Amino acid sequence: MNSLIRLAKVSDITELEKLDPWPGKEKWQRKIEGEEVIVLEINNRLVGLLRFSLLWTTVPFIGLIYIKPDFQKKGFSRQMLDFLCKHLKKKGYVALLSSSQTNEVTPQAWHVHMGFKTNGIIENIDDDNIGEIVYRKLL
Repeated sequence: MNSLIRLAKVSDITELEKLDPWPGKEKWQRKIEGEEVIVLEINNRLVGLLRFSLLWTTVPFIGLIYIKPDFQKKGFSRQMLDFLCKHLKKKGYVALLSSSQTNEVTPQAWHVHMGFKTNGIIENIDDDNIGEIVYRKLL
Protein backbone atom coordinates (compact mmCIF):
# COMPACT_ATOMS: atom_id res chain seq x y z
CA MET A 1 0.00 0.00 0.00
CA ASN A 2 1.58 3.23 -1.21
CA SER A 3 0.44 6.21 0.93
CA LEU A 4 1.06 9.93 0.65
CA ILE A 5 -0.03 12.77 2.93
CA ARG A 6 0.11 16.22 1.38
CA LEU A 7 -1.57 19.58 1.09
CA ALA A 8 -4.62 19.47 -1.15
CA LYS A 9 -4.52 20.85 -4.67
CA VAL A 10 -7.33 22.49 -6.65
CA SER A 11 -7.39 19.39 -8.86
CA ASP A 12 -8.52 17.40 -5.75
CA ILE A 13 -11.82 19.30 -5.38
CA THR A 14 -14.00 16.71 -7.15
CA GLU A 15 -12.72 13.94 -4.89
CA LEU A 16 -12.87 16.15 -1.78
CA GLU A 17 -16.54 16.86 -2.50
CA LYS A 18 -17.20 13.10 -2.54
CA LEU A 19 -15.54 12.67 0.88
CA ASP A 20 -17.07 15.82 2.40
CA PRO A 21 -19.76 17.62 0.37
CA TRP A 22 -20.49 20.22 3.06
CA PRO A 23 -18.05 23.02 2.08
CA GLY A 24 -18.98 23.23 -1.61
CA LYS A 25 -16.70 24.00 -4.55
CA GLU A 26 -16.04 27.69 -3.81
CA LYS A 27 -15.15 27.06 -0.17
CA TRP A 28 -12.94 24.11 -1.10
CA GLN A 29 -11.07 26.36 -3.52
CA ARG A 30 -10.57 29.04 -0.85
CA LYS A 31 -9.46 26.52 1.78
CA ILE A 32 -7.00 24.87 -0.61
CA GLU A 33 -5.52 28.23 -1.59
CA GLY A 34 -5.16 29.01 2.14
CA GLU A 35 -3.38 25.66 2.74
CA GLU A 36 -6.17 24.56 5.11
CA VAL A 37 -6.73 21.07 3.68
CA ILE A 38 -4.53 17.99 4.00
CA VAL A 39 -5.27 14.83 2.06
CA LEU A 40 -4.43 11.15 2.40
CA GLU A 41 -3.73 9.45 -0.89
CA ILE A 42 -3.36 5.66 -1.10
CA ASN A 43 -2.36 4.03 -4.37
CA ASN A 44 -3.08 7.36 -6.10
CA ARG A 45 -6.66 7.51 -4.71
CA LEU A 46 -7.85 10.18 -2.30
CA VAL A 47 -9.17 8.31 0.74
CA GLY A 48 -8.95 10.84 3.55
CA LEU A 49 -8.88 14.51 4.42
CA LEU A 50 -8.24 16.86 7.28
CA ARG A 51 -9.62 20.37 7.00
CA PHE A 52 -9.05 23.17 9.45
CA SER A 53 -9.78 26.85 9.82
CA LEU A 54 -8.08 29.76 11.47
CA LEU A 55 -10.19 31.16 14.29
CA TRP A 56 -9.62 34.89 14.74
CA THR A 57 -7.05 34.47 11.92
CA THR A 58 -4.54 33.23 14.50
CA VAL A 59 -5.71 29.93 16.01
CA PRO A 60 -5.86 26.77 13.87
CA PHE A 61 -8.92 24.64 14.59
CA ILE A 62 -9.63 21.19 13.08
CA GLY A 63 -13.04 21.18 11.42
CA LEU A 64 -13.00 17.58 10.20
CA ILE A 65 -10.74 14.60 9.85
CA TYR A 66 -12.20 11.82 7.73
CA ILE A 67 -10.73 8.59 6.44
CA LYS A 68 -12.70 6.05 4.40
CA PRO A 69 -13.68 3.07 6.60
CA ASP A 70 -11.41 0.55 4.80
CA PHE A 71 -8.37 2.66 5.74
CA GLN A 72 -9.25 3.50 9.34
CA LYS A 73 -7.36 2.15 12.36
CA LYS A 74 -4.10 1.91 10.39
CA GLY A 75 -2.34 4.94 11.88
CA PHE A 76 -3.23 7.36 9.07
CA SER A 77 -5.05 9.87 11.29
CA ARG A 78 -1.90 10.21 13.44
CA GLN A 79 0.20 10.68 10.31
CA MET A 80 -2.18 13.33 9.01
CA LEU A 81 -2.20 15.10 12.38
CA ASP A 82 1.62 14.99 12.56
CA PHE A 83 1.81 16.45 9.04
CA LEU A 84 -0.58 19.24 10.09
CA CYS A 85 1.34 20.00 13.28
CA LYS A 86 4.65 20.29 11.39
CA HIS A 87 3.00 22.45 8.73
CA LEU A 88 1.51 24.79 11.36
CA LYS A 89 4.70 24.96 13.40
CA LYS A 90 6.65 26.07 10.30
CA LYS A 91 4.13 28.89 9.91
CA GLY A 92 4.71 30.04 13.49
CA TYR A 93 1.62 28.67 15.25
CA VAL A 94 2.06 27.32 18.78
CA ALA A 95 -1.13 25.31 19.38
CA LEU A 96 -3.93 23.51 17.57
CA LEU A 97 -7.56 23.36 18.72
CA SER A 98 -10.17 20.74 17.97
CA SER A 99 -13.47 19.61 19.48
CA SER A 100 -16.01 16.85 19.80
CA GLN A 101 -19.54 16.74 21.11
CA THR A 102 -20.05 15.70 24.71
CA ASN A 103 -21.97 12.60 23.57
CA GLU A 104 -19.24 11.38 21.17
CA VAL A 105 -17.13 8.92 23.15
CA THR A 106 -14.98 7.65 20.25
CA PRO A 107 -13.84 11.11 19.05
CA GLN A 108 -13.09 12.08 22.66
CA ALA A 109 -10.85 9.03 23.05
CA TRP A 110 -9.14 9.84 19.73
CA HIS A 111 -8.27 13.35 20.92
CA VAL A 112 -6.78 12.09 24.16
CA HIS A 113 -4.87 9.34 22.31
CA MET A 114 -3.43 11.98 19.95
CA GLY A 115 -2.13 14.12 22.81
CA PHE A 116 -4.84 16.76 23.01
CA LYS A 117 -5.80 18.14 26.43
CA THR A 118 -9.29 19.31 27.29
CA ASN A 119 -9.61 23.05 27.27
CA GLY A 120 -13.23 23.58 28.33
CA ILE A 121 -16.80 22.89 27.32
CA ILE A 122 -19.25 24.98 25.37
CA GLU A 123 -22.65 24.04 26.73
CA ASN A 124 -25.84 23.63 24.68
CA ILE A 125 -24.19 24.28 21.33
CA ASP A 126 -26.99 22.64 19.32
CA ASP A 127 -30.77 22.27 19.42
CA ASP A 128 -30.55 19.06 21.46
CA ASN A 129 -28.65 20.77 24.32
CA ILE A 130 -25.50 18.80 23.55
CA GLY A 131 -22.22 20.43 24.52
CA GLU A 132 -18.91 20.66 22.71
CA ILE A 133 -15.62 19.72 24.37
CA VAL A 134 -12.73 21.87 23.16
CA TYR A 135 -9.27 20.31 22.97
CA ARG A 136 -5.83 21.92 22.66
CA LYS A 137 -2.54 20.43 21.48
CA LEU A 138 0.73 22.29 21.78
CA LEU A 139 2.87 22.20 18.69
